[in-house]
Amino acid sequence: MARSPWISDLHWVRPGRQSRSRQTQEALLDAAEELFSEKGVDAASVADVAARAGCSVGAVYHHFRDKKALLYALFERMSEEFEATTKEAVDPKRWEGASIADILKGYLEFSLEVGRGRPSFQRASLEASLRDPALQEHLVELSTRLQDRLTELLGARRDEIGHADADAAIAFVLDQLAAMLRIRLDSLLIGSRVRIESDEQFVREALRSACTYLQIAPPLDPEGLG
Repeated sequence: MARSPWISDLHWVRPGRQSRSRQTQEALLDAAEELFSEKGVDAASVADVAARAGCSVGAVYHHFRDKKALLYALFERMSEEFEATTKEAVDPKRWEGASIADILKGYLEFSLEVGRGRPSFQRASLEASLRDPALQEHLVELSTRLQDRLTELLGARRDEIGHADADAAIAFVLDQLAAMLRIRLDSLLIGSRVRIESDEQFVREALRSACTYLQIAPPLDPEGLG
């Protein structure tokens, strides 16, 4: 999918790790992320993680008490990365000169790109949150922060909105698009009657719906709604 110019330089942020010990932990977490995505948490063993990382089983237990601790550490790393990426993605300076439609298009495109490129984030987060209500609450908090920041970006452009209640309309559209993205990315878990083959078409149709509801102009991006 061709990126909007507003997000051409945006990538998933992974904070750097310096020490050798931290590098070993990162290798183990990378291995766990791959295996939990491929097999699920229950089917992937500590021995599997060690083999995938090129480490001994003892090295795993040196850094993590057990597989549950490994899962929690992975969830914490993903949360840290999500927060850092969100900060970059919704920086108002990035969107100077952009319309509401441009912002929504960038949000849809990048969310799909991350979801396709990091399915393990979705799966590991889901499994971790189902096992522990506190983690589920943290996941909801991260999602809420993203929605709050998007709301601020769109709210600063409320004069573009033709809907009678701009604030309510922004909240409705963001909830609607978030739900549509979950269905699009988790089609095996959440059924849908919509038959759209490409993500490009999905973005166009989702934007068409949002722009019509908000009563706003289409994106400034020349590809627009296509």
